[in-house]
Amino acid sequence: MAGAGTRERIVEAAIVLFNERGTRTVSTNHIAEACGISPGNLYYHFRNKEEIVLAAYERALADYGEMWERAGLAIPSPDAVIDLMEGTFEVEWRYRFFQREAAALVQADEVLAERYRGVQLQRLAMLRALVDGWVAAGVLVDLDGEQREDITTATYVLGESWVGWLESMGYSDDEEQFRRGARLLRGIVKPYLATAPGAKVKDAETGGGRDGADRSPVQ
Repeated sequence: MAGAGTRERIVEAAIVLFNERGTRTVSTNHIAEACGISPGNLYYHFRNKEEIVLAAYERALADYGEMWERAGLAIPSPDAVIDLMEGTFEVEWRYRFFQREAAALVQADEVLAERYRGVQLQRLAMLRALVDGWVAAGVLVDLDGEQREDITTATYVLGESWVGWLESMGYSDDEEQFRRGARLLRGIVKPYLATAPGAKVKDAETGGGRDGADRSPVQ
C-alpha cells in the first residue's frame, strides 16, 4: 500500500509541474524533489519520464470515463448536454499540459500514441451514441446523419484542440480562457436544442436558467 501511495504522489506532483512548466522542462529529478523522495525511489516506480506522462494520461482517462458514464446514465435533457460540455473542459483544465502538448507527446512515444489514438476513436463513438440518444429523446432537433456527424466532430475537435490553439496564438491558457472554450462549445450545441416549453437551460454567461420556448432551433 505504501508503494501505491508513493506512485500516486509521483503522478500528482508530475501533473502539477507539467501544468506549470510543460513536460520538456520538467525532469524526473524535479518530480522527485517535489515529492520529497530520492530519484532512486522514483525510478523504483517509473523507469523514465515517459512512463510518468503515460500514467498521468491514464488518470485523465479515468476522470473522463467517470464523466462520460454519468452522461450516458443521465436522463436526456438540455442540462445533460450542457453538463457534458462543461465537464469536458473541467477535466481538460486539470490535465491541461496534455492538451497543450498532445501532438508532440504522441509523436515522441509510440506506446502513448497507440493508446491516445484508440481512445480518441472510442470517445468519438461514445459522443455519436450520445447525440443519437439526444435526438431520439427529442432533446436535439431531428438531425440527419451528416448533421449529426458534423455536430459531433465540431464539438469534439474544438474540445480537444482549444488549448493548443491558445498556446499557438500566444494566449494564456488560464481558467478564464477555458471558460471561454466551454462557452464556444455550448454555442455550437444550443441552436440545435429542441426544448419543451417551460424547460430551463443554463445560460452560457451567467449559469442561470432560461426558458427554452423562445429558442428557434436551426433546422
